[in-house]
Amino acid sequence: MKKYLGIFVVMLALTASAFTVNHKNTKLVGNEYSYNLYGQPGQDNASNLNNPANYTLVSPLICPTPGSHRCGVSSATDDGTGHPDFTKSYTIRSRN
Repeated sequence: MKKYLGIFVVMLALTASAFTVNHKNTKLVGNEYSYNLYGQPGQDNASNLNNPANYTLVSPLICPTPGSHRCGVSSATDDGTGHPDFTKSYTIRSRN
């Protein structure tokens, strides 16, 4: 009987662990990301601007003078991998 109780407890623990939250994948709001391609050829291509992999999490984002080229985004939500989630709201930061 104890053997069956032990197996039941193990199965119950495995089942419960399947429904726990993975804190590594939580979304953090209000982050700032630097645009890695600023000053590089193709920096203004839409495919580059809209690719989250081209951004790096920084604190703080420094874009001293407003301009026409994107230098990063602020007030963004993290996608769980250290890059911005462009399906959520964010603010574009630019400089010359």
